Amino acid sequence: MEKIKPTVKDSLFTHMFGDESKEYLLQLYQALHPEDKEMGIDNLKIITIENALTNDIYNDLGFIANDRLVVLVEAQSTWSVNIVVRLLLYLSKTYQSYIFSKPEMKARLYSDSKISIPKAELYVLYAGKQGNKPSVLSLKDEFFGGDGPVDLRANIIFADDDRDDIIGEYLAFCTILKEQLLLYNNDKQKAIQATISICIEQGKLVRYLSEHRREVEDYMFALLNDEELKEAYGDYRHSQGLEEGREEGREEGMEQLAEVFDRLLAGETREKILASGIAAEVVERAEKLVNKVKA
Repeated sequence: MEKIKPTVKDSLFTHMFGDESKEYLLQLYQALHPEDKEMGIDNLKIITIENALTNDIYNDLGFIANDRLVVLVEAQSTWSVNIVVRLLLYLSKTYQSYIFSKPEMKARLYSDSKISIPKAELYVLYAGKQGNKPSVLSLKDEFFGGDGPVDLRANIIFADDDRDDIIGEYLAFCTILKEQLLLYNNDKQKAIQATISICIEQGKLVRYLSEHRREVEDYMFALLNDEELKEAYGDYRHSQGLEEGREEGREEGMEQLAEVFDRLLAGETREKILASGIAAEVVERAEKLVNKVKA
């Protein structure tokens, strides 16, 4: 299996824990299994993230630790039990990739010889308070009324669990970022810069943020475009406005307008869009729609 390839839409989560050095991945594993004192970097193998399951936003992480297949999924402050379905799809794809990457195992899959696969451990990192939310999410309980032969259970780690480990530090980063976005009225650049400074002052992810400050600013800024803000921070009015803007473009029979609308929201400059061959009047109309939904 291939290692995760960082992209412009990576989050701090996958940049840090998916790094090829696996230094922070080992800390993550040790936070989940403090009893395992023998685990080393050489026993950890990062596995591929499936684009189709994450909408090209790489905020899920999978890795094999000896006989364990550990899958972690991020959830921001909008809670949804649908995340357990996302885990089901991810897990099935991951097992398929694991088996099919080994020709001998793939061949044995259709024989009477039992194959050996790693035991799955599923986690959801939720950047919010627990409240009345369950600490374990069950596919059978949530979707089949507690009945049926198929189940999948994921452990939920909440931001208010007061963890004194790298998971707690990461969730603290997420919590502080949300606070700073509100404080700076969604000025993403200032919010990200302030979040990094606060985390370093509070002793959260100090080494990583100090060594990779500019990188963190760049990819978190790219990640926090309006589409991700709508999904991650639950601004209903903004959500409705974005959809109205896209629908207006489509209703007028101008798919190109809807495309430019999305490109502007993603942070692409007017000059770059014009250089790609889009007519100036289309860009102007899209800009008016963007200003309308941001008002």
